Amino acid sequence: MWKKTLLILALLAVAGGAAWAVLSGVTPVYQTDKHIIIKKSKRFLECVKFKEFGEAASFHSAGDSKKADIPFLIERLFKVKPEQLDIQEVNVLYGEIDSSGVLGRTKSRTIVHVLNTKEQRKPEVILYWKKEGGKWFLKLKSSLEPDRRRR
Repeated sequence: MWKKTLLILALLAVAGGAAWAVLSGVTPVYQTDKHIIIKKSKRFLECVKFKEFGEAASFHSAGDSKKADIPFLIERLFKVKPEQLDIQEVNVLYGEIDSSGVLGRTKSRTIVHVLNTKEQRKPEVILYWKKEGGKWFLKLKSSLEPDRRRR
């Protein structure tokens, strides 16, 4: 009797763990749009961290990636010149998709050290995404578009 009970509990634990892994996006079997934009946001910010501006621009649609001035956009986002920016940590706090399934956004918090100073900042960044042709692209105009007044 005890062996059957333990076996049933073990099977329930395994099934529950597998369900959690699939639904949370840990396994590549099933990933929701929410999980996709969270992963893309993390990768985009990692590209910024490691100064991979070409790859960072590729997160935008073909038309926007040609217009994306990533170093200037970094300065606008983080209020630090790119050469002084040391992103130490990237945390994507959450992602959400609107009811149409076409628009999404993620909120991230980074820990940034300004080189040659003792200054450390923790800016929060919201990135906006749009699904076009089955793929998610970072919306340049809402997420990163510079205001027209360059300093």
